[in-house]
Amino acid sequence: MALNSSCSLPESEMLLTSGATCMLNNVDLIKGGGIQFMKKKIFVIDDEKDILEIVKINLEKEGFDVYCFLNGKEALEGISKNKPDLIVLDIMMQGIDGYDFCRMIRSSEHYKTLPIIFLSAKSEEFDKVLGLELGGDDYITKPFGVKEMVSRVKAVLRRTDPTAEESVDKVLSCKGIELFPDKYSLKVDGKPVKLTRTEFEILHLFMKYPEKVFTRDNIIDSIRGDDVYVVDRTIDVHVMHLRKKLGKYKEMISTFSGVGYGIKDM
Repeated sequence: MALNSSCSLPESEMLLTSGATCMLNNVDLIKGGGIQFMKKKIFVIDDEKDILEIVKINLEKEGFDVYCFLNGKEALEGISKNKPDLIVLDIMMQGIDGYDFCRMIRSSEHYKTLPIIFLSAKSEEFDKVLGLELGGDDYITKPFGVKEMVSRVKAVLRRTDPTAEESVDKVLSCKGIELFPDKYSLKVDGKPVKLTRTEFEILHLFMKYPEKVFTRDNIIDSIRGDDVYVVDRTIDVHVMHLRKKLGKYKEMISTFSGVGYGIKDM
């Protein structure tokens, strides 16, 4: 594995490389009703024990299998033995900091697709952008709301889990609107209409769950990804542009005053 020149850590590199042959399968199962559901493994890496405890308790309440580590070296050893489904990662730690840890994961052939959520007190825009550009799937600032943290973990897992149920080959339609998820395309009265990636994701969310009202935070959590980055204040703008492109069907997207957006009568 080729590491970034700024983090020369041969021992850590060895741990990640050797992990391909000795990692354990995610075989912890929840059994019920004759059906077996695989528990998602989450690694939480933070040098503050209080934070580790808060995150662990609340994620375990949601049925996750949580492993805690006080530093990056311990976490690398854990990953090489027991591959997680998602990593919650602090930045300011002794030894391997969160940025370098993320670089190492993203440059590893065996672990580069692991979802990573940064959880840090570094709250400047520069810090967030750097974390996302290094390969973070989301960025949460401390102090944080427990419910929001849990929701973001679930949202990232939904986006990155290849076994999650998807209806990518199903055409979603409403009146004269036809959305093709597998082609990322839209037709209005049979005519192709170009959408930005963010506009497509918002419309897909609304049409996939008609009659449901989404807050701005719901929308952000559901659509944010590696190439979709939005913040609260831009949601209204994206919806406005989307309505214009829907033409005579613009009223299909309803505004629920003080709450958010959704589709009615689909």
